Amino acid sequence: MSNTSLWLNLAVFISSLAGFICLALASDRQGEFLLHRAPRKQERRIFRLIGWPFLAVAWLLCWQGWGWSIGTVAWLGWLTMAGAGLTFYLPWWPWQEKKPVRAKPAPVAKAAPKAVGAVGAVGAVGADNTASTSSDAIAGKNGVAAANSSTASTTAGATRTEPTKAGVAPTASRFSTRSLVFASTLLAIPAAFVIYLTQQGPQPVFGNNALQSQIGPWSFALAETNDQAPISGPTGAHRKAFQIRFCQACDPHIRRAYLQVSKPEPMPTPRQAFNSTRWTRSVEIAIPPNSEVEHQLWLTVEAKNGEIYHQAFDFHQVSPVTAAFIEQMP
Repeated sequence: MSNTSLWLNLAVFISSLAGFICLALASDRQGEFLLHRAPRKQERRIFRLIGWPFLAVAWLLCWQGWGWSIGTVAWLGWLTMAGAGLTFYLPWWPWQEKKPVRAKPAPVAKAAPKAVGAVGAVGAVGADNTASTSSDAIAGKNGVAAANSSTASTTAGATRTEPTKAGVAPTASRFSTRSLVFASTLLAIPAAFVIYLTQQGPQPVFGNNALQSQIGPWSFALAETNDQAPISGPTGAHRKAFQIRFCQACDPHIRRAYLQVSKPEPMPTPRQAFNSTRWTRSVEIAIPPNSEVEHQLWLTVEAKNGEIYHQAFDFHQVSPVTAAFIEQMP
């Protein structure tokens, strides 16, 4: 048997992320953002036909790996991680095309004040000849106004700055430190999760101390969840956790599996049943105060066709620490 939990989680995450990326490419806004152009109608249809099956594959992997109930919860959790990561990552897409920033127009200098004194002096000359004086005064006003207009135009031309490339400033850098840091952080989240799963190591049923055996037509691996002695439960009775994993071809034929101390008569109670119907199953059994090593650990398997199989195992084979605990009990 091989440890499939790590690769199963990775497969579900990658399938979910691929599905969301395809659906983003099929949309108008995100598709134009990622492709740098508006996706065509045929392309949208193709992206949708690829994206939804990816999400369905992720759900099937969860259902095959953890069953109907737990698999659905795991699928929704991975969809949340993939969707949230993609949503927060898109605005910081480092290869996006930056829009040019328009330069602000330079302020225009105001015109110089009119020379009122000069105009008054021209109007005062030639008082005896009224018509000639009026004509000269009008000419003087026009000349002064023309000079002021010319001065204002020259000043404005010297002050105004020409914008670069027809009023468009140089575009911002395609790669900014902030966007690259944020993108690296988002990419580090799934990487850190993978490292965490790797450091957890294989499940106990995949370890070297797991008991490899067969009951009826089915092979299995049985192991204690941890190497600690039984702990006291809420009711005062001591409890110990175990795991079991049947072969992949065996699971479809098994309805329920039970584990308890001493032989069941006639059938174990639901409290001693393993909590799953496929792959790795776990259970926490009670260690009665009057338990003895000779009572052994009993495994009961109920087939879907109604057949029931019992098999006993020595405590020293499955859990030496539990055997030592029972031997020290008063």
